[in-house]
Amino acid sequence: MTATQMRLPGIDPPRQVRPSAERTAPAFWVRRLRVLRELATGDEYVVRDVELRRGFNIVWAPPHSAGKDNALFRDGVAGHTAGKSTFCRLLRHILGERGFAPESVRRRIRSKLSTAWIVAEIIIDDVTWVVARPLGIGPRSFCLRNGDIVTVADATERLDYQEFLSALAETTAARLPAARFPASDEEVRWEHILPWLARDQECRFADFLEWRHSSSGSEAPSLNVDERQFIVRAVLGLISDAERAEQQRNARLVAEKKEAAQLEPLLRHQAETDRGRLSKALGKQLPLSSTPLFGSETRAELTRMRDDLEVREKALKDGDRRKELQTALDEANQAEGALGESLKETRDRLVVVQESVGELAGQAQSGLLASLPPSRGFCNAPLRLAREKGCPLAVDRPSDLTAKRSERSAEQDLAAERLVAASLEQEVRRLDGALKTAQERTKTARHALFKAQTDYEEESAKLRDECSRLGQLDQLVGAAEGAAKDATAKAESITQLTRDIDESYKLQEEIREGQKAAISRFSARFDYVMRAIIGDKVTGRVDTSGRSLALTVEEHGERDSAAIATVKLLAFDLAAVVTSIEGDGAYPRFLIHDGPREADMAPDVYERLFLFAHELEKCFKGEPAFQYILTTTTEPPAAFIQPKAPWLRLRLAGIPTEERLLRSDL
Repeated sequence: MTATQMRLPGIDPPRQVRPSAERTAPAFWVRRLRVLRELATGDEYVVRDVELRRGFNIVWAPPHSAGKDNALFRDGVAGHTAGKSTFCRLLRHILGERGFAPESVRRRIRSKLSTAWIVAEIIIDDVTWVVARPLGIGPRSFCLRNGDIVTVADATERLDYQEFLSALAETTAARLPAARFPASDEEVRWEHILPWLARDQECRFADFLEWRHSSSGSEAPSLNVDERQFIVRAVLGLISDAERAEQQRNARLVAEKKEAAQLEPLLRHQAETDRGRLSKALGKQLPLSSTPLFGSETRAELTRMRDDLEVREKALKDGDRRKELQTALDEANQAEGALGESLKETRDRLVVVQESVGELAGQAQSGLLASLPPSRGFCNAPLRLAREKGCPLAVDRPSDLTAKRSERSAEQDLAAERLVAASLEQEVRRLDGALKTAQERTKTARHALFKAQTDYEEESAKLRDECSRLGQLDQLVGAAEGAAKDATAKAESITQLTRDIDESYKLQEEIREGQKAAISRFSARFDYVMRAIIGDKVTGRVDTSGRSLALTVEEHGERDSAAIATVKLLAFDLAAVVTSIEGDGAYPRFLIHDGPREADMAPDVYERLFLFAHELEKCFKGEPAFQYILTTTTEPPAAFIQPKAPWLRLRLAGIPTEERLLRSDL
């Protein structure tokens, strides 16, 4: 969209700029700046003392002129090494910027002035603040409310430096009609605005949105182009919270659409991957996961598999013989044990009888028992064993034994014992055979039980695994359906979000249409400044496209050159000052231009920059409601550097050393 141009008649600035009665002073301005060797009271500690004024302030560092005897290898950088940019950076530093010089320059300053401080008097809404910041490492910055810059070193009630920054923020960032960045919802802070008010000289005034150069060491917040556009529009009053809120909503919708566009194909791919795994697991080709048939067919197959599993589980339970086989094994173990005990007892008896047979056989051979009566009715235990066991017949009644022996013959007794031994041997053989048979039965029963247990556990484990697998497959079905539904939902949301984004753009455009008058007024002010500096035949215009501003200069077609680019930028900044002076926007009416003549600008055009600032001062009956600081190596118009002229606030030189800003060779 191109703003409608409101061309103001006439070319005389005093008749065109109409200061607002409600804005009689800048939001803030710097009244005095001092550099001290150390934080102490006394003129001997003052390195540089600069008094500034409301309105136009010139810092001039003329280059060394070789005159008519110019020759190769003559010095020619004196004006460019005097400290103009350092002066601007010290102002920025006192106003809150962290870095006051590139790192190499910082090291040199600290090596020469390791205990130096920069102090300043700054007026914020008619309140005088004295601010002190160390140039060296160690001490902390502080401030005084309604303090005295001359005796700042002796002050006892020092406030934290942040108190001063908060006061600056209250009079600048807090008064913006739109206070948060749309994309990040981050609050717009004072340190976001300061870079625009005091541009880096290294940016060469090439683009009105280029504020800080990477080589300056400013450590200012890094902002992208959209954020700088937003700050410009917010400060100029060309955007409101309604538009900002809609921009924020738009940024959220765009982010949601981007996320949905990234997730939709991933979810679709995941759903199809799950479907492929299910098809392989079930051994059949399944319908697409995005169709209702996928879930119904898959779950029907899983139900059939669960029914089959239940049948197999019931069959396993019904055919379980482990308890029965355990009982058979227990019975076999008991039978084997009983036979074993019987065999042991019989073998023990056989041993006793065999010993008795041996003893009787020995006696018969020696004839000692030939007169003994038959042994029928007597104990078959050997006499030696009976005596060891304490048998009363063997110990107490030898006469009876003798009497008994007399009744039978030794041969008869031996024959009887041998019959008993033979009977026992036969029983041992029988029991031994029976025991082996019982052991085989036990072994067979144990094997049968072990096999039954193993088969049962293996089959049970298979059934558990299949049950778990069915559960996993069921979850996979749910995951595939969920992914497919989410993918469909994302696709639908992308369509809806696209509609919402388009509607948001339309709504923003409607809001901007409502601000068309404000943009037209600013465009007219930009045109007025451009004509005042370049000539009444040119036309300056501020175009708006979406959320962006663009500067155009025309004279029989669009003009674009290094000089025009610089003038456009200077005119843009001065138009911002004019806009605020006339009561629109929230520009604080504090501006620093550091060495703009370095661009390819004609001397007469450059001179008009001074004339414009002077004419802008004339719009006020009292003190001007702005502060404009311009540094230059080009000699200002003679009227501005006369001894009684108020505008030249500081004159510097690279040679001699005492004429440099910090009076040191860095």
